[in-house]
Amino acid sequence: MSNYIPAGRLAAINHGGQKIEIQTEFSKYPEPRIATAVSLAGRVIHKIQKQWGKQIDSLEELHIVEELINKQHREVVALVNEHAATLVAQSTAAPVTKPAAPNLLESVTALPDVESAFIVTSEGKLLSQQRVTKEAELMAQMIGQLTDVLFDISRASNFGECEDCIINLGSHDLLLLPYQGGYLSVLVSARIRKKEIFESLWKIVKAAA
Repeated sequence: MSNYIPAGRLAAINHGGQKIEIQTEFSKYPEPRIATAVSLAGRVIHKIQKQWGKQIDSLEELHIVEELINKQHREVVALVNEHAATLVAQSTAAPVTKPAAPNLLESVTALPDVESAFIVTSEGKLLSQQRVTKEAELMAQMIGQLTDVLFDISRASNFGECEDCIINLGSHDLLLLPYQGGYLSVLVSARIRKKEIFESLWKIVKAAA
């Protein structure tokens, strides 16, 4: 297992009383990539990702990836500086809810033990069969960020590799699977067996890929 973790970059640009944050880092899951997130008021408004294609297995590769991180970060910061006014204007406009992925979510919620399901996209947006509120969008961003951390920790520690994970919420469990750069989130009772549900969910996700 690779233990090389490149240093990330963080920058902030102030425009019209708003602070736009830019963070670039190497992420190992769902596939090794260099990811830059542009955030405004705690909400990810853009995400730029470039595939690396493999884990970092040597000090030489670590230096190469850090140079790529610096290059991508500089380029995005320059673009944000140039288009800061547009980014602020667009982000403060009325949000447009993207349509849910009906076939996938309908298949998931049709499973007997599933109580609800939604998708957190790679941009931190929430796709759901129900109306999406601002509070739900913020929760989706938090889940996406937390899930990135959980998967990365498993690969930077002795926990080993993982393809999915479970977050216990007391009486319920939140099952998380990678899906199109984001995550499929499924709520089930904490009392039921998860193995069979995960098997069914993976079949649905792979069929929808």
